Order: sequence, then C-alpha cells, then structure tokens
Amino acid sequence: MERMDILETHFVYLQKTIDDLNLVVIEQQKEIREMRFFMDLLAKKVAALTLGSPEPVVDERPPHY
Repeated sequence: MERMDILETHFVYLQKTIDDLNLVVIEQQKEIREMRFFMDLLAKKVAALTLGSPEPVVDERPPHY
C-alpha cells in the first residue's frame, strides 16, 4: 500500500507541473500573437514610409558647402 501512496503522490505533483506549464504556454501564445500583430503593424508603417520617399543620394553635398 505504501508504494501506491508514493505513486499517487508523484502523479499529483506531475499533474500540477503539467498544469503550470500549460498556463505558461497559453500566456506565451498570447504574447506571440500580440508581438506578431505589432510586428505586422510596424512592417506596414515602414513600408509606407519607404515607398513614399526617394532613395537618399550618397554623393550629395550638405547645404552649407
């Protein structure tokens, strides 16, 4: 009977660990979704800025020359 108690105790701890890890995975998934949303938004803003402006000319002299 003692062996069965030990196994049940281990099972309970393992189940608790699995539940805790599951909560962490759920939270990380929420963060990933949020980061993807903001990354897409940022990519759209960068694309809009780069499409609207011409390429800078490297050999151009500054205005004070």
